[in-house]
Amino acid sequence: MMNFMRRPVPLVAGTLMCVLLPAMPGAVAAQEELPFYRVEGTIIGSLPPQPLAMPASRNHNYWGFRLLAASHLGRRGADFDAIAGGVDLQWRGGSTLSATVGYQRTTCEVGQCNDHLMFETRGRFNFLTGGPTIAGALGDDNASTTVGFELGIGYSPDVAPRLNACAFDIGMPVAIAMLQSVRLVVFAKPSVAWDFHCGGTSRDLATTWMGSMGVGLQQLGLRGLDVAMGFKKLFRDDTGYVFGISVSYLLLP
Repeated sequence: MMNFMRRPVPLVAGTLMCVLLPAMPGAVAAQEELPFYRVEGTIIGSLPPQPLAMPASRNHNYWGFRLLAASHLGRRGADFDAIAGGVDLQWRGGSTLSATVGYQRTTCEVGQCNDHLMFETRGRFNFLTGGPTIAGALGDDNASTTVGFELGIGYSPDVAPRLNACAFDIGMPVAIAMLQSVRLVVFAKPSVAWDFHCGGTSRDLATTWMGSMGVGLQQLGLRGLDVAMGFKKLFRDDTGYVFGISVSYLLLP
């Protein structure tokens, strides 16, 4: 009789563990979603790409301001919309240093994720600005091609229970600007991001390859006003696409 009474105890305990553990949002998030949050939860993976800044006079530094908004498409089980604002310093009319603060609204069908703030610093360096290249085939001898290098680091606190998101990336942007009064810019950027441990669990750290492209209009009505639409793909399972728009204004003398 005593043996019979003892047997249900571990059986009931095991049954309760099997029922309760899957229902714990932190456990599900850790098992199902953590690899994605660490990149998609930062500005690196959640906002659209931007074209390189148009080269300006080397005699001055220029301040600029940006607004960005983006949505994720084709992301099974989650919705990550984001907005952000940033400040740029274009050094001597060429390379740009920037700081960006954003906010991401998240809705997850699997696990638990939190609406959160996002922070990023980025450097964009113009290596080469030359002639029309591809645009020359379209008959625009005033076109210019700019090739650069950029790197950024992003941080987002509390993207999921017991998880902060941190990542840094490097990329090689290319931009071709055509026409004169209003400049049409076509741009693309291959890049790679590494997420790293910065609070919370360190499970499933990984490398993420990304491809970005877009089109923009520069000097739109005002000399320093630019508008661009961009598309970004993170080459990881179940990440979908990022599509968004950016508006920037550079304070020119």
